[in-house]
Amino acid sequence: MPLKALEQKLNSFPEEYFDEINAFFDLLSYKVMALTSKKTEPHQKVIPGLAAGKWKYPKDINAFDKEVEDMFEEYV
Repeated sequence: MPLKALEQKLNSFPEEYFDEINAFFDLLSYKVMALTSKKTEPHQKVIPGLAAGKWKYPKDINAFDKEVEDMFEEYV
């Protein structure tokens, strides 16, 4: 699409939508950057268990599973 046609299309939108259009342009810019960086940078090897021991959670984490299940019984 030629730039002139895109400019005409952009001018047809009410100004109240310009922030949303700008956010979409930012998303497209990020997408282009991400795709071009994938082509140039080699992938890092994933090391299984890298975060082992770094997350703390209570030992009784599943203690209230039955109560939660009962509360949402009609949805399960």
